[in-house]
Amino acid sequence: MNKNSLLLIIGLAVLVSCNKIESPEFYIINGEIKNFDGEIYLIPAIDTLYYSNNFREDTAMVVDGKFKFRLSTKFTTPLPFRIRTDNSITNQFIMESKDQLIKIDEMSPIIKPNIFCENSTVHSEDVNLAERRQPSREELFIAMGSLNNSKFSNDSIQKLSDTAQEKFKRKTLLIIKDFSKEYPKSYVSFWYLAMSQMRYGYDIAIENAYENLSPEIKNSDVAKLFEQKILMSKISQTGSPFPVN
Repeated sequence: MNKNSLLLIIGLAVLVSCNKIESPEFYIINGEIKNFDGEIYLIPAIDTLYYSNNFREDTAMVVDGKFKFRLSTKFTTPLPFRIRTDNSITNQFIMESKDQLIKIDEMSPIIKPNIFCENSTVHSEDVNLAERRQPSREELFIAMGSLNNSKFSNDSIQKLSDTAQEKFKRKTLLIIKDFSKEYPKSYVSFWYLAMSQMRYGYDIAIENAYENLSPEIKNSDVAKLFEQKILMSKISQTGSPFPVN
């Protein structure tokens, strides 16, 4: 083999290696936060089983208001998260399985971070649902505040509190049901149903709202797990025997 042929082969090998597309192991989550430096944590916002043992917690150091998390590319659906520091936490938010940017104006359990992700409607849908739920949340807050400042007996306060909580639950599930009908392909609809199941256990309103969701969502791994959970909570509530295959 002459020298020119050897150089040609080497050149072709270099060209092929440069053009080879490598599958990244992680999505990159860049972040910005106001008035904070130090450690910050990305944590699950729901049962960790939904993350298929691919995520427990990620830690980042905020320097000059900037931080970076990594999200496994094994995730194939949007997932709910929170961000916390040692003494504060954000409201839950939903991230797609993509590179994206998170901006946190204030660490607050009632304020969602802003998510910027190319060709995504998830964050705007998440904010939309939160805005629909806000009046009933404020109503509950006012009711509970009135009870705490009342002179009722403890038993009466407990009964009135249960009534207020039940009213809030009914309104919340109705809002999510209507939202799931309007956005059947949205994982925002799905995750709020999953969170409702985690909080309330079995409720026919959750099951009915789930029927509004698209086949694509229902065929996902997270939906299969949700179906198992809602079946188990239904059996536990009704005392029915577990079906044997």
